[in-house]
Amino acid sequence: MLNKPNIETDAELLERISKDDQVAFKALYKRYWKKCYMLVLRRSGDTTLAEDLTQSIFVSLWEKRRSSMVRNVGAYLAAAVRFQFISYLKSQFHEDTYVHHLQREQSDLQNPVEVSMRIKELNEAIDKGVAMMPPKTKTVYTLSRTEHYSVKEIARKLNLSEKAVEYHITQSLKMMRLALKDFLPIALFFREIF
Repeated sequence: MLNKPNIETDAELLERISKDDQVAFKALYKRYWKKCYMLVLRRSGDTTLAEDLTQSIFVSLWEKRRSSMVRNVGAYLAAAVRFQFISYLKSQFHEDTYVHHLQREQSDLQNPVEVSMRIKELNEAIDKGVAMMPPKTKTVYTLSRTEHYSVKEIARKLNLSEKAVEYHITQSLKMMRLALKDFLPIALFFREIF
């Protein structure tokens, strides 16, 4: 009589991963990497971007292995792909917008001193925006925008309701728009994406 191979469920793999089991993580990675890769590739047509975002998603899953409350791995990863891809598009738009803004304001974009000064000013404006935030709002903003935690994860981590987290995110983005108004002249677009 032949023995059937022991194929673990996603839940079993996640349980092992939460206990730092790298073998289980590799098994989950093998099970889902191609699906994530293909989702990004279909949206972008860029194989390098698909590889980078897929890698980033799995790195994030590993880093959050002890605090994550993932129930459905497929749904979680599909949502992570969407989030990462949208974040990538936003960052590209912001970068393109900033370069365009510099080109309009600077007669000589080739001057590295001018560019360096503008980048320094932008970083100072970002720091000013973050400094304007009350402590709880600043913490929520950092977890959301820097560490890419979901609203649910932030609510769990800070013992807040999801509505409270959403409120703090909205407040932080208002403060950042105000702090960056001189650098991002297309405020109407921000209303749509945030």
